[in-house]
Amino acid sequence: MPRIVVISNSKQKDVLQALKKSDVRLAETSFEECLSALGMEGADCAVICVNEDIANAEGVINNIKAFNDSVPVVVVGVGSLEDAVLMMKSGAVDCLRFPLNQERLQIAVANAAKLYHLKKKVYLLENQMGWRGALDNIIGHSPSMQEIFQQIETVSKSNATVLILGESGTGKELVAKAIHKHSPRVSQNFIDINCGAIPRELLENELFGHEKGSYTGADRRYIGCCERAHKGTLFLDEICEMEASLQVKILRLLQERSFSRVGGTELIHSDIRFVAATNKDIHEEVKKGGFREDLYYRLNVVPIILPPLRERPEDIPLLAKHFLEKYSARNEKIFVDIEPAAMECLLGHKWPGNVRELENVIERVVVLHNDSHVKTKHLPPNLQKLAGIERLHKPLPMSFADGNKIIPLEHVEKYAIEAALAKCMGNVSETSKQLQIGQATLYRKIKQYGLKA
Repeated sequence: MPRIVVISNSKQKDVLQALKKSDVRLAETSFEECLSALGMEGADCAVICVNEDIANAEGVINNIKAFNDSVPVVVVGVGSLEDAVLMMKSGAVDCLRFPLNQERLQIAVANAAKLYHLKKKVYLLENQMGWRGALDNIIGHSPSMQEIFQQIETVSKSNATVLILGESGTGKELVAKAIHKHSPRVSQNFIDINCGAIPRELLENELFGHEKGSYTGADRRYIGCCERAHKGTLFLDEICEMEASLQVKILRLLQERSFSRVGGTELIHSDIRFVAATNKDIHEEVKKGGFREDLYYRLNVVPIILPPLRERPEDIPLLAKHFLEKYSARNEKIFVDIEPAAMECLLGHKWPGNVRELENVIERVVVLHNDSHVKTKHLPPNLQKLAGIERLHKPLPMSFADGNKIIPLEHVEKYAIEAALAKCMGNVSETSKQLQIGQATLYRKIKQYGLKA
């Protein structure tokens, strides 16, 4: 039973009457005593009745967030849209005006308490299993991302060369920066060079530098990235874009840790930790002759393979909420959550652009709209189409009616999910509730059995 603390400096009969109709445990307190009540009651949600006391209500919210940042706050009695915006910016999850809509209050409190319980379960799961939601700016709860986090922390302690593989938008540069940040070289330079963004004739100069007078216009000595990265980390992004003649020089640098500037004869030794990345199929590039096989083996000491977002749908809600908070703060908006229907659209999309595409979608929503919750209508048209879910009508196989035949458990599970989807008209959120399994698990099962949702 959710525990609700009603905070008010004057009796709010309508609020108490509405909440007493719900299956909740109530406690009443004043603005001054609210923290003590929250501590004693272990509240799942705080309801603040403000009336005209907006300034004090803002202070109460700030105190609650300082006491426990996770406790959701619902504000009742805001007098204007400006007051509601102020309360939402302070941390309230919902605001209601008088005359009070009792049903809406009950729904708001129930949703807030449910979200709080889910957050606590995630927190306990992370502590019990050693899982975390993020490493630096890399975010993900999925098993594949937990493995990536472990790989980063392990390889960071060594000087081994790392090759990061993954589609565009999966966060290869973030991984490279995390490796440097958690390494003993963190106090030294992290030099990032995109081999595909610099013209091929200038890339050698950028990497190795040049001596004065080495070519027309070289009026002074230039220190290249390899020299500046001494005792630090050199990140070569899109390594497959490097031409063959330059690949030979990188191979020598990896072998001997020495090089010469363009137009120079002095042999320069550099203590560099190499991290390379590509979004291409490097094995295929080696077969085609576009990338040297010996250089590949030199780079591929410790490979880290980043999964595309479509293979870890359980991370989509976490990433979407992170980007929503980030861009709401940056653009001074009051978005606090994503409606279930909109989340279904996000979960149903294949995300060919991976995390970068998801980030762009959320930023677009925040910039173009003013609301507290992301709705389906806010999403781009290609995502809104996913809201039109096809009904499923498939009869159960005749073998289910055969009492003399043992049905494989896998078939039973498949048709149970199929029947539940049909009954819920394809609504994955409702289906997961009815089957009492998580949405991420249900999506995996749908994909495993080739079902439609």
